[in-house]
Amino acid sequence: MQTVEMKTKLEERIKALEKEKGMLLEEIKQLKEVVELSEKTKDLESEVKKLKEEVKALRDKIPREFLQELGEVASALLREGEEKKKPSEECPSCEEEEFL
Repeated sequence: MQTVEMKTKLEERIKALEKEKGMLLEEIKQLKEVVELSEKTKDLESEVKKLKEEVKALRDKIPREFLQELGEVASALLREGEEKKKPSEECPSCEEEEFL
């Protein structure tokens, strides 16, 4: 009788340990993903910081009057783009509905 009880307890213990093992393996997998994403984030942040510094350094080398001219040209191009969009405020499908 005692051997049956011991066997049952050991089987229950094995099931509990297998369940815990599965949960721990899943947690390890998720933690590895978090570590990987964290490292990727740090790398990208560092890369973006370097690029921003490079942009600033290059802008500092350009004379201010050229930067102003570039800004004016960019503004003009943006205005042109907006003006082209205004006449067709209605959606193309709305025009098709008028013909039906």
